[in-house]
Amino acid sequence: MTLQELKDLRYKGIDSTTSYIIRQGFIFDGSSFSLSENAQINWTNLNLLPDGVYPITISTMTEDIYILQLVDRDAFYMAAVAAKLTPLNTGSAIKKLIFDCVDEACVNLIEDNRI
Repeated sequence: MTLQELKDLRYKGIDSTTSYIIRQGFIFDGSSFSLSENAQINWTNLNLLPDGVYPITISTMTEDIYILQLVDRDAFYMAAVAAKLTPLNTGSAIKKLIFDCVDEACVNLIEDNRI
């Protein structure tokens, strides 16, 4: 295996871990919410809804009902964004360390211990 092939293999593993972490969703106000692709679209669209439609009913990851109040809309959205950006950013940082490696030993020393 070439150095580049080893790096590519490691990148795929890091991407897989990042996806796994994101799929765990996020916690807001003591409830767990999905970060599936559909859920991410829904959470982004919350900011497009007129204020007058709030409060709105949304489902938690356990299919419980959560009533999102207008006052909590921005905090809810930012919790979702942070839950996605954190694993993306840490994954990118680990991938950059691997990218900078000049030999196999260096690549093998870098660990992704996020889970």
